[in-house]
Amino acid sequence: MQTTEQASVDILPLGSIRPSPTNPRKRFPQAQQDELIASVRKHGVLQPMLVRPWPDEPGIFELIAGERRYRAATAAGLVDAPVLVRDLTDDEVLHIQIVENLQRKDLHPLEEADGYKVLSDRGHTLEQIADEVSQTKTYVAQRLKLCALNTSTRKLFFDEKLNAKTALIIARMPTDLQDKVAKDVTTPRWTGEPMSLREASDHVQNNYMLRLDEAPFKTSDAQLVPAAGACGPCPKRTGNQSDLFGDVKSKEVCTDPACYAKKRDAAAAQKRAEAEASGRKVISGKDAKATQPHEYGSLVGGWVKLDERCYDDPKQRTYRQIIGAKGVKSAALLQSPHGGEMLEVMQKADLKKALADKGIEARSTGSSNPSQSADNAKKKIADAYRGELFRQIRAKHVETGLDDFDLKIVAVTFYRRLWNENQKRICKLYDWGNKAISDSDFAKKVDAFYEDDDSVSLARLVMDLALIGESVAESYAVNAKPELLEATARVRRIDPGVVRKQIEGDMKPKRPTPTPAKKTPASAPKPPAKAAAKKTPAAKKVPAAKKVAAKPAAKKAVAADKPPARFDINSDAAKAAWPFPSGSRP
Repeated sequence: MQTTEQASVDILPLGSIRPSPTNPRKRFPQAQQDELIASVRKHGVLQPMLVRPWPDEPGIFELIAGERRYRAATAAGLVDAPVLVRDLTDDEVLHIQIVENLQRKDLHPLEEADGYKVLSDRGHTLEQIADEVSQTKTYVAQRLKLCALNTSTRKLFFDEKLNAKTALIIARMPTDLQDKVAKDVTTPRWTGEPMSLREASDHVQNNYMLRLDEAPFKTSDAQLVPAAGACGPCPKRTGNQSDLFGDVKSKEVCTDPACYAKKRDAAAAQKRAEAEASGRKVISGKDAKATQPHEYGSLVGGWVKLDERCYDDPKQRTYRQIIGAKGVKSAALLQSPHGGEMLEVMQKADLKKALADKGIEARSTGSSNPSQSADNAKKKIADAYRGELFRQIRAKHVETGLDDFDLKIVAVTFYRRLWNENQKRICKLYDWGNKAISDSDFAKKVDAFYEDDDSVSLARLVMDLALIGESVAESYAVNAKPELLEATARVRRIDPGVVRKQIEGDMKPKRPTPTPAKKTPASAPKPPAKAAAKKTPAAKKVPAAKKVAAKPAAKKAVAADKPPARFDINSDAAKAAWPFPSGSRP
């Protein structure tokens, strides 16, 4: 290949130069381009563009590198521009355009992906591409997968609504599902922010991926849906693309719900045909919906699933395991209205007889333990009692707001729901120790406020419990805003921006000022080692400070600041501070 030093600079008419169809760069930000156009108008094109003779078209040249300069020169009205003309092969052109061009910092991941795709289409293996661009095989594989994004999701990516990692999560899904997944991932939640990477990954796995080890069909059957083949070698199985599905723990996961549904339906059709041929009953359509009104609930109409556990069996095996293959042949088939799979079911009376033949006396048949019916009856009574008590309490709610007893209830409820680390923080804050105390011990602490008629400290405790969770940034969401903390600060006339600037200034690393070292005479005696030890007890005066009660100190602070006793929730300050839009549901 001819180097820049070996090639001479020529001047060519811009009309004889055509942009290369293989250039990976397709986007040219207008603001940057306008700056370059202004520079070209003033100084001309200072750096030659790289071209080669266009194959089979004399006098025409292919632009290999420098399309931004070419566009700027054209827009500036130049007639010609300096170029380096080289005789290059197609592979050499690709190497210059892609491998070297990919090193640019402003290259979008999708443009990078398209560049790798060109190399891949020309026969370069994943390992070869990774070696040429000095990246790992996993990195290149993930970039290549971005090429699977459809038009609308590519636009979201270019518009910075997605980053490279969330875009990859979407690119792994079938094209017809990408728009739906993208909408799920990018739609702001009540916090005003879209899903994080971890949330997006969990959401897609829980809602769009399916477990092959729980499939209602033989995953090894390549003829079930001939166009799809067996699941084992399928590229849509997570275990076959570990470079792309590192966040999915199981290897036996299908990432194509539509294909999975085709196989499930095909398997169900086979079972139905076999059942009807052998004279077995098949329940489908409206009858199936009436028999299985809820996907995860028990069947109605006296039917029982054979894969449910028999609690009358000392070994608690499933009904299928107890009655065996011969007994199963007399079972009916229920085509689930919720998933479409075929479930083998049997009437309770028939099942009871089949169990008796196996030496098991069936006091009850169904998915529940016999003792569960009594538990259910107790729960019904308990639910009714609690519901009525709750209704009557609400009817007698004090119109003036929460009294001290109400605050005690709220405080204990908040404490119960705190994570252990936040419980520790509350205990340290109130000098109750360095460990989280039990709910009952916390209730005793709250009683102390109540007995002292200290409603101010009790109210402060409730607010501490409400806000303590936002007092420390979570390691997995460092950039998340402490919305409620900041809202409370604004209502109390504290400017979060001022506080942040002050903290950032205080924590900014300061350059140490050099101080001249004191010269110690060689003959000077060294201080005895015990001298430092004698001084340490003086620093241990912390217990004396701890004797000062937390509550009186808090009261002094209140008296010094003199904040309003009650904030008006309808005030302009309160409305402006509230982080949730009007009418939204946090």
